[in-house]
Amino acid sequence: MGKRIVDEPGGPSREGHDRHHLIHAWRGRQEAAAPEPKMERLLLLRGQGFARRRPLHRRLAMTRPRYGPIARSVEHVFIRAPASRPEETTMSEYEALAKNVIRRTLHIQPKENVIVECWNHGLPIATEVVYQARAAGARPMLLFEDEDTYWRSVKTLPESKLGQVGSHEWKAIGEADGYVFIPGPADITKIREAGKKYSAATAYNDEWYRRAKRNRLRGARLGLGYVTEARARSYGFDLPAWREMVLAASSVDGQQIVRTGRNVTKALAKKGRIEISHSNGTQFSCDLVGNPAGIEDGIITKEDLDQGENMANLPAGEAFVVPDVKSGDGTIVFDRPIAWLGRWIRGVRVAFDGGRMTKFSASENEDLIRTEWAEATGPKDLL
Repeated sequence: MGKRIVDEPGGPSREGHDRHHLIHAWRGRQEAAAPEPKMERLLLLRGQGFARRRPLHRRLAMTRPRYGPIARSVEHVFIRAPASRPEETTMSEYEALAKNVIRRTLHIQPKENVIVECWNHGLPIATEVVYQARAAGARPMLLFEDEDTYWRSVKTLPESKLGQVGSHEWKAIGEADGYVFIPGPADITKIREAGKKYSAATAYNDEWYRRAKRNRLRGARLGLGYVTEARARSYGFDLPAWREMVLAASSVDGQQIVRTGRNVTKALAKKGRIEISHSNGTQFSCDLVGNPAGIEDGIITKEDLDQGENMANLPAGEAFVVPDVKSGDGTIVFDRPIAWLGRWIRGVRVAFDGGRMTKFSASENEDLIRTEWAEATGPKDLL
């Protein structure tokens, strides 16, 4: 199934679907209880072989004879007067978000194919996205990953049987125009317990992105999927406040972000020396060399697809640029903790010399960084 989450979201890149990652009550259409209608008459129907029309629930109940295939049929059928029940439509709390994703982020058109993927906790969000895709004239398909079954598989099956994507899913991705992912799993503590087997369960990730880019699949990752009871408990967040904030931010029109971020990206795309300082000990400088600045605006355009940027993150609102990689000098002290698999990494300090990192430290959970650093490959010390 599509693209689960390996750790917490952290950074503007759209690339790391599995490197960036509530218990919801069902809030769909509800019906008020109808008043109990009066019974008009009772019919006693005997024998077999004569046609009689039953209410749907009675027909379903009688599909299998109660006492075997040749038993005589004796039924008591209550025929009731039809209850007048006005049609009710309850607006989903995810309607604004779902419309934003379908209409603005992905620009879904009539007759386009859309895949919506979620875990248990994201199902109420996913069903609203499915509805809005259908309302736009598109053809949605819902993929569902059951969390209990997933963790059972990770715990009990060998790595060789994990992280496999079948040809049927590859074909679905090949035929899809849009893709919406509500991240999971919800229980972040089990990711740590699974260890390296969890990485094996997401081994398909690079191939998934390669195919999605090749097929120009327009995708959106909804950060609301990160807002779960287990994460809130691990980080000490107020779950309702966190959820309300992320939901509101995810429903913002990306064009507003574009208008606000245009001045920022213009400044970042200029040439010059940039200096960053703060009373917390940060004193860092590097050179901007005119590289084009990017913005995570929550909208997938033709230009994005041409550049291989086919996944948008919601909430959006980040600007970024690549400086001269050999120019970084000084020390950066992060003034915010880093969320990592249910734990906080605090007091992070990183020192650079000539564009290369020379040392790093953290006042809390430094071992988490060092473990990742030891496993990383390539020019990992380069700015």
